[in-house]
Amino acid sequence: MNNHLILLLIASVAALAAPSLFERYEARILSGQPESLDAHPRTVEAAAPANRRLARQSRIAGDRAGHFRTDAVMNGRSIPVLVDTGASAVALDENTARRLGITLSAGDFVYPVHTANGVAMAARARIGEIAIGTVSVRDVDAMVIRDAALPQTLLGMSFLKRLKSYSVENGALTLYE
Repeated sequence: MNNHLILLLIASVAALAAPSLFERYEARILSGQPESLDAHPRTVEAAAPANRRLARQSRIAGDRAGHFRTDAVMNGRSIPVLVDTGASAVALDENTARRLGITLSAGDFVYPVHTANGVAMAARARIGEIAIGTVSVRDVDAMVIRDAALPQTLLGMSFLKRLKSYSVENGALTLYE
């Protein structure tokens, strides 16, 4: 019952106010003054930023012998590497693999590989991320070689071929992501 009374009261007030509003609107129209409208918002032109990633690059200076040695961050750890375009994969020794969190058993070393020191047995592995400066590659195939057979970690083609490009100019190697 109370709801009906409240609704009736609101309807009565609206009925009394409507003629007054209509009369003011009619008087304004009949006055001859032009009706003013709100100004439309100004249009501002702006260029949207391009949604493409900027190309990243890292430069490695050659040493006296012309080799490119640097520190790579592999799985968050700094590892000294020699860039080797003659190596088909990233190659590392067992000790370095353990530092990177790669666990292997003796039965995993079933792949014969030819190294500068002769034939050695290797195991396949995958490195979560390798970064040199601002250039990084994820999920890189690698070969783990017994400690004595590999004196230094080689950054081979399994890393390099995943880059956009790389070039050698003026004694420096530049990697492009």
